[in-house]
Amino acid sequence: MLVLVMGLPGSGKSFFAKRLADKSDMVYLNSDQVRIELGLRGRYSKEDRQKVYAAMAAKTNELLKEGKRVLVDATFQRKKNRWEFQELAKKRRRSVACIRIWAEEGLVAKRLATEREESDADFLIYQKLKSDFDPMEGDYLDIRSEDGKIDSMIHKALEYLNLAYEN
Repeated sequence: MLVLVMGLPGSGKSFFAKRLADKSDMVYLNSDQVRIELGLRGRYSKEDRQKVYAAMAAKTNELLKEGKRVLVDATFQRKKNRWEFQELAKKRRRSVACIRIWAEEGLVAKRLATEREESDADFLIYQKLKSDFDPMEGDYLDIRSEDGKIDSMIHKALEYLNLAYEN
């Protein structure tokens, strides 16, 4: 199985995705970690983002080939990138599920005002990405992120993944 967890900076997607990967025994891939590995920390140009997605796709492909269950945590701002990962899963005959995490803008601003360990995205980057986020298409689970609600968020996702995994 391949699970794509997507959303804007400050939405809580990485906090959520790490816990979901642990609960569901999936290999966790994070775009911020890959960006750091590639020496691209703090760089968000279109070209740099595509380098990160290409590296994540290569890792995902190898893990799926090994029969592993993979969770990829990234903004997935472009439907082209979402589609590429969905195609990887189809090629490997693996099910794929998409989960979008979002939060109210006031909460996002509060979260992005504090320094984070792996991400340099600030509220200006959030606003830029939000204004240019390709519309969501197809089946996906939409989860609102709220402080102190991680258990209910994980529960919703696990229920959804059980349905997605059976189909």
